[in-house]
Amino acid sequence: MQTPQLKKPSSKDHSPLAQLIRTRMKLPEIQRLKKLGNLLESFHGKYAVTSKVDKRKIVLNGKEVINFGSANYLGFDFHPEVITASQQAVQEWGTHAGCSRVFASHSNIFELEENLSKLVGAEKTLIGHNISQIHAGVLPALYSNQQSAIFIDRHAHMSMYQASLIAQAKGAKIIPVDISKVTKAQQTILDSRLEHNVLLVDGVYSMQGHTPPLLEWDQFCKEQNTVLYIDDAHGIGIFGENGGGVVEKYQLPWGNILVTGSLQKAFSSYGGFISGQAAIIDLIRLSSKAYIFSGTIQPSAVAGALKALQISKSPEGQALRSKLKDNSLEIRARLNSIGYKVSMDPSPIIPVPMGSDLLTMMAGRRMFDLGMYVNSVVFPAVPHDEGVLRISVTSLHSETEVNALVEAFSELRKYLSKYENPLHFYAHATKEIIKSKIFLDTYKGL
Repeated sequence: MQTPQLKKPSSKDHSPLAQLIRTRMKLPEIQRLKKLGNLLESFHGKYAVTSKVDKRKIVLNGKEVINFGSANYLGFDFHPEVITASQQAVQEWGTHAGCSRVFASHSNIFELEENLSKLVGAEKTLIGHNISQIHAGVLPALYSNQQSAIFIDRHAHMSMYQASLIAQAKGAKIIPVDISKVTKAQQTILDSRLEHNVLLVDGVYSMQGHTPPLLEWDQFCKEQNTVLYIDDAHGIGIFGENGGGVVEKYQLPWGNILVTGSLQKAFSSYGGFISGQAAIIDLIRLSSKAYIFSGTIQPSAVAGALKALQISKSPEGQALRSKLKDNSLEIRARLNSIGYKVSMDPSPIIPVPMGSDLLTMMAGRRMFDLGMYVNSVVFPAVPHDEGVLRISVTSLHSETEVNALVEAFSELRKYLSKYENPLHFYAHATKEIIKSKIFLDTYKGL
């Protein structure tokens, strides 16, 4: 596994850029990340290199593993119709995306926007490069003065928080809330409302895998002069009879919500979008600087997403979602049966609690050695000492692959049981850390 290294500028280099690098490298957060990365070198599962993909099997850092770490939930990446549609678009349109959307776009992107609107039941949709760009374009455009309050759930995706910082620079106020603590969160909103208010939540939380009570929050927001803004990156294509996400699943009314989604998860393509009432989407189109100054996305990616969306609404798509749910529930039940504590939520995101950062990294590395790739998730993606191994299930994971995953987790449990005694745990961790080729440099820096 690879750890990015921070190279210091030459002591003879006194350029403004070198001075900037030296200053930034002294920041406590950069030092923390550097030392953590160095200490976890022997267990690291980040910045790995994928050199081959064969459906759900990949070659990662030279080792073939079963991929339980992608968000490619419906397996459209190798669907023959999706591949054919993408190839035909390349032949027809070439590989270039064209110019900025404010000037011109290929016709199929407008077709995709119309189809996405129909899928989620909205009046209008706007497509951008990815969902992070959508947040960065929308939130500063709509909440850009001192009369704007942005309430953001503590588990909401980091990209929404980063976008909120841009809005904050324009005068908006950011107010963290924890919507799992309903009474306290609602009181915070009641006490801090301004003229323009928005509550940012995930439709499906990317680390926890669960869905918040959106109908209840929509009702509360309407009563309290607050827009409900939902990041449904992990729900689009997955929930609802046609794959319309949490809006379709819970039949959310469109009167007071904005919904963003991703084409990079269930639809195995590229891009992000925002849907809502026509008037607000038109306003975003006119006022979002991130939209105005960005190029469009490749016609081949659009064509692939169009075909995936079409299949999603068909009986085949419904069958894929049913298989996805079955895979998720089977894995959850079997993990619970061997001693893990996993919820029985039907989401394809399955977080398996581990604990400390070091133990989580140890567990992720052990799973890799056993031929399974899962995401080892630590702070700041999750709170301190609440690390998880995140399993991302797809509808194309076979019974054999599911069995292999559960068997690997069974072996992992035996492995971790050796270190239930803290002394044994730290003795093993120290031994592995000392093996790291950069241990001495790290030790000197502590």
